[in-house]
Amino acid sequence: MTDVAAQNRLRQSSQSTNALILSMSILFAALVWLLTDHGNWLRYYPENWEWNIASKITQAIKYLVNDAAINGITLSEVTRSFADVLEIPMLALQGILSEGFTFYHANGEITFIPSMPWPAVVFGLTVFAWWAGGRRVAAVSFITLTYFLIFDLWEPAMLTLSSVVIAVLVSFVLGLLLGVWGYRSARANAVLVPVYDVMQTIPTFSYLVPVLLLFGFNPVAAMIATVIYAMPPMARVTTLALQRVPTNISDFGTMGGCNRRQKMWLVMVPAARQNLLIGLNQVIMLTFAMVIIASVIGAGGLGGKVYQGLKSLKIGDAVEAGIAITLLAIALDQISRAIAVRRPNHVHGNAKSFWERHVLVAATLVFTLAACFLTWVFPALQTYPDRLTISTGSFWNDGILWISDTFYPQIKAVRETLIGYVMRPVKTFLLSVPWTGFVAVVSAVSFIIGGTRLALMSLGLLCFIAITGYWEGAMVSLYLVGLSVIVTLILALPIGVWAGLNDTADRIVTPVIDTLQTMPSFVYLIPVVMLVGVGEFAGLIAIVAYSLPPGIRYAKQGIRNIAASSVEVADMSGCTARQKLWHVQLPLALPDFMLGINQTIMFAFSMLVITALVGTRGLEHDTLVAISKVQPGEGIIAGLGIAFLSIITDRLIGQAGRNMQHRVKRNIR
Repeated sequence: MTDVAAQNRLRQSSQSTNALILSMSILFAALVWLLTDHGNWLRYYPENWEWNIASKITQAIKYLVNDAAINGITLSEVTRSFADVLEIPMLALQGILSEGFTFYHANGEITFIPSMPWPAVVFGLTVFAWWAGGRRVAAVSFITLTYFLIFDLWEPAMLTLSSVVIAVLVSFVLGLLLGVWGYRSARANAVLVPVYDVMQTIPTFSYLVPVLLLFGFNPVAAMIATVIYAMPPMARVTTLALQRVPTNISDFGTMGGCNRRQKMWLVMVPAARQNLLIGLNQVIMLTFAMVIIASVIGAGGLGGKVYQGLKSLKIGDAVEAGIAITLLAIALDQISRAIAVRRPNHVHGNAKSFWERHVLVAATLVFTLAACFLTWVFPALQTYPDRLTISTGSFWNDGILWISDTFYPQIKAVRETLIGYVMRPVKTFLLSVPWTGFVAVVSAVSFIIGGTRLALMSLGLLCFIAITGYWEGAMVSLYLVGLSVIVTLILALPIGVWAGLNDTADRIVTPVIDTLQTMPSFVYLIPVVMLVGVGEFAGLIAIVAYSLPPGIRYAKQGIRNIAASSVEVADMSGCTARQKLWHVQLPLALPDFMLGINQTIMFAFSMLVITALVGTRGLEHDTLVAISKVQPGEGIIAGLGIAFLSIITDRLIGQAGRNMQHRVKRNIR
């Protein structure tokens, strides 16, 4: 009893200290705000104190790329030669699927080898989907490929498919090798994990400029940028999957006489196959997230169609291409998921030949050869006839005009109300808060939640943003993300709780959020631009739409993960449904809610970068401007600012969730 009382006194003392620290930091911020003028350094960071790091990084990168040379060979010449090598498999796959191959001879003659006929491509990919996941997955793949043909998107779709396949293969191989290295060496893994964090949190626009300088304005540069973004999850999953392989499997490899390399590639990696294929699924989805972003530096394909449609306000074209990207992402997602859960069949009858064991391969080869032969007689089998294609561009444009005309007063009222009474005041407030006061309050909150280490991290990262001259842009980005997250949680948490409590609601909600989470982030901008135009209001709606699925999913999971015994105790105590929800289920689900909030914020920061294309003006705008002006330093520093805001928020919410989990466990005991 004495120990419990001492612990309670210690806890109360700690809470009093934390309250004092937070109160003092808020008081400091208020005093600076009220008592200092606009020229005071405590209120606004002086421009003459700023470190001009961005321009120096730009100069250094341009020097390394264009001027620094060894034996007369510059870095850009080496990297562009590397890009030429990487371009070979991409062009080969693209030629096989849609464009064919053109060879120029010295005597001026041209030899053209046509691509595979479109029926053969449709048949082959559908059969592969059937082998991977059965009739349902095959049907989705067939519908997707038919959509490409009917809407005259075959060539850009095949270019996107070629880019995605090569990017996924490169990301998979590099991630696998780095993951194996991290598993073998704890020291290497300790270095690699922070690198992965930066690669995944820094906005993609930030490293598009250095990639552009190194590899040129072409699809290969876009593919390399995609690999940088999509590879880290594969490396993380590989290390984790190998660590989870039972030790007895590794011992079996040792007893079988395997050396270190043989044990890794013949025993450990096959044993971790299921988890590795799940990592492959993540790589595929992240690759699609980069499809349209990469089109900014010349990727083309379906992403280019969407980007050009938005730039020229041809919303119908953008919608058709956006639907195509979504369908392709869903098809590849389902195929990869099916392969991940598929069990290898090692039983082969001795009497069966290769063709008997691989009937689908044989059927595909026969169908392809027959289709190639028939193209000489029926040219429409080689190139899908234009007269059989359709376009819904006018339908979407007319639909937008009808919605705009019919609901213009309501849309305008909502837009002006939110901008005038919510968005603009919040933005003005954050921009007027003294930077020293903001840093003091965030550092105090960090100390209360996570201790000295988290407080020092928050202090250092926020000071970096101020010192480099990007404080104002950071506050604009923070206001947009903050408001978006609040609106998202207001919508997501009730829906998630409803789906967690009601099986019928779960059957309705789960397929919807699965589909929304499969859609590439850029696609969310299309309906938003269609209805409300461009600007920060459009950015807010796009962020809310993109961030909604994880908030709903984790809220639902939190309710459904509550132990049945806890609910039974509440029922036996005579609680009503409302009392059981507010006093039992919601408190026990709070740790999952915190994880959902964390993921919602991460998704919001991820979508923030995309909203720069519709006119938002924070750090994300600076990264986009850096691309147009070819200023890699400015793009990197602005991107680091977004990454640092994301990291601070992630650590604060994550630690708060863990604290709540410990508190719940302590109360249960």
